[in-house]
Amino acid sequence: MLRITRRVGERIILGDNVIIEVTEIKGQSVRIGIEAPRSLPIYREEIWLEVKRENEAAARSADGKLPDVSARLKDAGRFAP
Repeated sequence: MLRITRRVGERIILGDNVIIEVTEIKGQSVRIGIEAPRSLPIYREEIWLEVKRENEAAARSADGKLPDVSARLKDAGRFAP
């Protein structure tokens, strides 16, 4: 892990298009600003971990079988085996 000391107003550049700036320091809290393309998802770690857990739980609960809809499609004239 790279550790960098920054003061308020100082920045860190990631690649060509991500800028992280320290905007405020209060006691044990640091407020940062992030400039990044809208296409790049940015999450707080605790939110990302919760989403990941929910996705894994949903994947485990699925039985992996898709319903057989061929009979319904055949009746509707949209399926020819």
